[in-house]
Amino acid sequence: MEGSLINYNFGYFFIFFITGFAIFFSIFDLIIPLILAPKDWEDRNQKTKILKKWRYKPYESGELSPLPARFQYNIHYYMYAILFVIFDIEVLFFIPWVLSIREFGIAVIIEMFVFIVVLLVGLYYAIAKNALIWK
Repeated sequence: MEGSLINYNFGYFFIFFITGFAIFFSIFDLIIPLILAPKDWEDRNQKTKILKKWRYKPYESGELSPLPARFQYNIHYYMYAILFVIFDIEVLFFIPWVLSIREFGIAVIIEMFVFIVVLLVGLYYAIAKNALIWK
């Protein structure tokens, strides 16, 4: 009985270890910048003053962006992206459907037919609203 109790409690060791590990590194990531960061950022030296003008510029992937940070994209990019995602996920639903046709029979075929009809109605609506015409 005592041996099984030790094995039972040993399973919780990993949960506590991972939780403690996560808490430790979360606190570590918050405290280290406070220790290592310069305290007088504005008045350090000439190099800091040169870098100061770049501080508020958009920075991504190690490159300064030639565009402003608030660049506005055309709404048609979003419409195409949303329609692509919808019909891409539709294809993902076809895979389990094809694999389960023999097991479930005619009910699965009817459900997939309804699913396809709903998506075709959505596609018709997008075409009717000229969402697929590039302007």
